[in-house]
Amino acid sequence: MACLPYSYCLSDVVNSNTSNAASQAHKWVMRNILPDQTGLTIQGVFHRYKITKDASTNSKVHITNKDNNSEGYIYHHVDNWDQLPGRTKVDFDPIASSLGTRWGEGEIKVVGDGTLSDVTILYQYRFDPCFIPLSDPTCPDFKTALYQYLLDNDLLNQNPNINDPYYDEWLKLQQEQQAEAKELEAIEAEKKEEEEKEELNMEIALSVAGAAEKIADPSKQMNMMQELAASGKLVLYANLTIDGGTYQDTVQLEDNKIADNYRVLRNLAQDSNHKNMVLLQYKD
Repeated sequence: MACLPYSYCLSDVVNSNTSNAASQAHKWVMRNILPDQTGLTIQGVFHRYKITKDASTNSKVHITNKDNNSEGYIYHHVDNWDQLPGRTKVDFDPIASSLGTRWGEGEIKVVGDGTLSDVTILYQYRFDPCFIPLSDPTCPDFKTALYQYLLDNDLLNQNPNINDPYYDEWLKLQQEQQAEAKELEAIEAEKKEEEEKEELNMEIALSVAGAAEKIADPSKQMNMMQELAASGKLVLYANLTIDGGTYQDTVQLEDNKIADNYRVLRNLAQDSNHKNMVLLQYKD
């Protein structure tokens, strides 16, 4: 079951009941209380009333509906109150489903002794809003029914009657289907792009993981260094050329002895003593 995208679906069957048919009088016209729906059927009759009478008398209460398709009644319910005291009666009478168009004038009356008051008569009905699919574009079979209507009325030829309201519906349907197809194509393209991005990210992650694994392995580190050196991308040693020959010493010693510098030795001794004095301050 599918519904057109621009509206909600009317495929659900409606089950409800009328307002009180006897609210104004004990006779009523059914077309005034039933919804104007093709295919509507009556499923049952609810009645509530109060009868006032003497227990020693005889009377019967009749609830009827004339049959629009034939003589007589399509519905006839009788309550027997012979030799019974009056009281309030409440009941629901389920019936075999029948089309609402057959239900004619309704009435509740007493035959014999007694009077009626507080009367309520409700009809339970049922109908499918899409009983005629062409009645609403949201009906699930609208497209099929519309196409058949166009064929039956020769509206798919080269020179159709563009003033036919159902031809306009057909054009609208075609436009909506084209728009829906484009939307689906855009969604598929976006989905494909996302999948390609995910694959690319996975490839990058795997390549980084592989490089990290190589760097962590010493033997693979050496292989990488050798490959870089062989390709000329890495210079292992710096080559430097210095002009000239032999560099001669320029310091001349007049004798073979080097005299000690006692001033320097004395300063070093003083520094040692100062250091020891500082360390003594931190000893327990």
